[in-house]
Amino acid sequence: MNDPQQNASAAIAVGELFARQYVERGAPLQDNPFFRSRLDAFLQSNHYKDYADLAAYLRQESGLVVETFYSDTYKSVYYKFTDFFSNTKIELVLSAVTLIWRFLRKYSQVSTTRNSASPFAYTYPSADAWHAFVARAMREENMAYTLDEKCGVHFFVDEEFERNRVTALSCLTSARYGAVRVAFEQAHSYLDAQPADTKASVRAAFEALEILGRLMDTQSKNLNKWMVENKLKPMAVAKAQDATEAVVVEKLFDGLALAVDGLHNYRHGQGSQQPIAPSLSVAVYVLSSVAAALRWLVAIDQQP
Repeated sequence: MNDPQQNASAAIAVGELFARQYVERGAPLQDNPFFRSRLDAFLQSNHYKDYADLAAYLRQESGLVVETFYSDTYKSVYYKFTDFFSNTKIELVLSAVTLIWRFLRKYSQVSTTRNSASPFAYTYPSADAWHAFVARAMREENMAYTLDEKCGVHFFVDEEFERNRVTALSCLTSARYGAVRVAFEQAHSYLDAQPADTKASVRAAFEALEILGRLMDTQSKNLNKWMVENKLKPMAVAKAQDATEAVVVEKLFDGLALAVDGLHNYRHGQGSQQPIAPSLSVAVYVLSSVAAALRWLVAIDQQP
């Protein structure tokens, strides 16, 4: 027989901070003073000796300036990284996250291997530690961002959205889909902007879908409802494993055709003095749907 008290105890994470366990987190945040403070504390604890070189690197690569002050008592210059992390716009702090990772890559370690073709292996413990810390701080402080493998910061909607993005990109590694991948990545970059450029994001997502469609049917010049229904749908139906799946595929591509037709409202100019852009929720839905469509179309394209 289940013990309710035992079940309740099992749901409690042992050793977790009280605020993270019992306080409602709410929606992911685009800014958070605790996140900023933790970045500063990590650098101060682990890379205080690098402050001068790091400040010079940030200024050289992005124009970001870390202010200094001179101590007459200690006859030394001090770098005000705490002020930098506290007062700089969040989009610039997030850019600094990536630049700091690049800077720390200079601290590489070399080991030998048994592979004559590649006798040396390189590791980057300092950069890896920074990446791991920032990723953890983002999760723990409920930030609306995530990191890629090179410490680039991306807008984070939820785990499912991120999974869709990564899975779609993994299907676009072939040189054949290079332009598709670029457009799809741009769609997410526009969503990462502060504020998010949802119209440009949806347009780039449409472009990724259009490029792939034209690769699959070289006679078509534009992605539209007619092309989906008369070119792409027959390709998909022909790959169906049985009659039932063929009927389902037909209906799904009818839906894709309507979605493509709808997206033309953002694809082309609108008769309005004010820019008309989709809401964030619509843009997220479009990118998620395009990611799923890209995966399916690539599978169809690659299937003999």
